[in-house]
Amino acid sequence: MKISIWNIYHRLSYPNRIPLVKDGNPTIKGVRWIVTKDLNPDMVYIGNEAEFFAGIEGNTIIVHRNDMILVQNAEPQEVFNEVSSIMEMYQRWDEALEECGAKPNGLTEMLAASSEIFQNPAFIYAPDGKALAIAPGYPGSIHWHWAEILEHHGLTEERIEYLQKTIDLTNVFLDRKPTIRDSYMGDHQYLHCSLVVNGYMAGHFVIFSMLHPFESGVEHLASNLIVHMLRYMLRHYEIYSPTSRISTFISALIHERPYEKKEFLLFQKLLGWNDGEDVYQFYILKEMVKGEPVLLSRTYLKLSSALKSSVVFQENNLLLLLLNLNHASLKGEELDRLLDSLGRSFYCGVSSPFRKIEQVSCYYKQALAEVIRCKEQHLRRSQGIDHIGDHLLTLLKQNPLNGAYIVPELRALAEYDRKEQTHYYETLRAWFYSGFHPTSAAFMLGIHRNSFNYRMERLRQLIPFEKIDWIAANRDVKKINEYFYSFLYLDSVDSLK
Repeated sequence: MKISIWNIYHRLSYPNRIPLVKDGNPTIKGVRWIVTKDLNPDMVYIGNEAEFFAGIEGNTIIVHRNDMILVQNAEPQEVFNEVSSIMEMYQRWDEALEECGAKPNGLTEMLAASSEIFQNPAFIYAPDGKALAIAPGYPGSIHWHWAEILEHHGLTEERIEYLQKTIDLTNVFLDRKPTIRDSYMGDHQYLHCSLVVNGYMAGHFVIFSMLHPFESGVEHLASNLIVHMLRYMLRHYEIYSPTSRISTFISALIHERPYEKKEFLLFQKLLGWNDGEDVYQFYILKEMVKGEPVLLSRTYLKLSSALKSSVVFQENNLLLLLLNLNHASLKGEELDRLLDSLGRSFYCGVSSPFRKIEQVSCYYKQALAEVIRCKEQHLRRSQGIDHIGDHLLTLLKQNPLNGAYIVPELRALAEYDRKEQTHYYETLRAWFYSGFHPTSAAFMLGIHRNSFNYRMERLRQLIPFEKIDWIAANRDVKKINEYFYSFLYLDSVDSLK
């Protein structure tokens, strides 16, 4: 990593040192002895002051570009060794941060590894205020606000509302690089930086100067830590993105578990969703393997990065995707191409589009049924809206009681037709389906209007017709639907017997 001359200055143990710093640029990555020419701008140089200033002995200078530290009454060799140790310390810190990136609780480990560097309490909190990581080892006794953070494991809703009123938290959240601000929680400052991962506000990093005032150059050190944190959060997108955190609420809705509605609404707001207007669609992917899935994690990462503002998460051996059609980053043919690229390895069940996210449980079940249909019929993708008839047939066949609610005259008419090879049942069906218009009904049957009239006269002799005439005259929708139900059952279930 690279540091600034300020980072060296604050670590020097010599009491008599004078900083002559003009720029303080964080570009130092090595230490060398001073030479009279060809100075490398990425190096800090150390030598006897007498080599540059005539008539002065016994002092040492540390030089980097336009910046200098004068160390009085110090041997150059001793200063060189100490600066080398300081450089090694920062390098060890950077390497430790790299190692933390491979650990399950990497953010907390990074804050712990940074304790010696910042010497102040730090924490990372999500947009909802809950802590993602808290620096260990700092007791609540150092400050009442730190005690509150430890007790509630983050910022309470009341504290966030207070901060919004007192320090304009919305404006603070615009910090995209480490920024030092005065605190309204006491006589100290805090350093803040919003953490944006894959286009989302993933969290906020804060260091409090509760134990020590901030040193010059601390922003650059914080920037180095943030680079590692962002890399870790991007690698663990399934944990730190708003879409993955909202997946916990979607999972609760699917399985009808309790959830915090206010937090759910907050994440919807972060994603820019408007539940009153938006349209959703549920996708379920299941890998075409008998045992443990092999490509699930890789596919999850591919979909997560491609489908921003959509919720992608894993449950057991399934990959679940809730697409907000109003805010989808991929739509139509682009989304089809993405899913087709996965089609050789996954079954894909797709729900019908729907409104109101509270209904997601029903459409999850529909998508799951379509996955089963894929497996049974050797399909790669199946969409619920294409199989309405099949679903209705399944519902009608599931309960034997459904057949008991058929209009009796219709079943008698259908049995008469089968026995006598006539067409009175389908004539009456056309009469209902045409909205009781003789010409339209005759057209549906493919017969002449006179032939239709003859059949209707004959129908009046076969079954009681007063009720049907009343329905036709009054357009009673409830009664009409009873006949539609009977026609549907007789056409689908009874026809298969």
